[in-house]
Formats: sequence, C-alpha cells, structure tokens
Amino acid sequence: MRGYAEKTALPAPEQELFRRATALVELIPDIEGVRCHELARAVGRLLDLSWQDGYYGFVQHTWLWTRELRQDHIVARTGFPNILDVYSVGSLPMVRLVDADCVSLPHIGWSYRPGPDRTDIREAMIETLVGHMTSGASAKYADI
Repeated sequence: MRGYAEKTALPAPEQELFRRATALVELIPDIEGVRCHELARAVGRLLDLSWQDGYYGFVQHTWLWTRELRQDHIVARTGFPNILDVYSVGSLPMVRLVDADCVSLPHIGWSYRPGPDRTDIREAMIETLVGHMTSGASAKYADI
C-alpha cells in the first residue's frame, strides 16, 4: 500500500532523492565516529543538496533540504522545502524523507529546528565518506 506521504505530500523527484541517498548511505562501511554533521554534508555534496545544522528536538543535528530554503519560507512559516535526513536520530530506517510543513505531527515538522553553522566539522571524514560512496557507487550502482 502507498500512503498519503508517498502519493501526495512528497513529490516523486524528492522520493527519488530519498532512494539515491539511501543507496549511497548503504555503501558506507561501519566507520567509528561518523556523525550526522559530516554524513549530511557528504551526501549533500553528491546529490547537490544544501545542509542545515540545527536541532532535532534537543539533539544537535544536521540534515539536507530537498530544495533551497528561502527567507520567504521563514517569514511565512510555511512552504518549507522537505527534509532529507540521512542519519535520523534514534530511528529506523536511518535515511528518512520528511514533509517539513507537516507541523501537526510533533515528531516530524517542528522537531527539526535550524541553528547556527557548526565549527567542528571534520573535512577528512567528509572526504572519507564521499570516497566510500563514489567508489562503491561506480562499482555497484552505476546510475546513482
């Protein structure tokens, strides 16, 4: 069965981004110390998506926007781009596509709160993750 989110709320191109992100993350071996902050930046680099540092509830977190976040979204408090969370906090599946305007569900919409840019990003970890995803993708998923 296909639910409301798949049929109506989340556009097909964004569902394709979700599938691609899931496939990319599956290519990464278990690496000690991987954080959402670096993983989101690495996947975002490969899918040409912008990242957002902030909070999921009270947890510092980083996710991707499925399209550009503009000032008018913030002012109107609506029309937000959807969220592609590649390292979901405390949940499975790990990669999740979220309807960011669905604020009536407290565990989804308003739990993601933008915050200041992080200053502790490990560029070497991002390069390692990109390396695993690109080498694995060329070997296993030529169409990612």
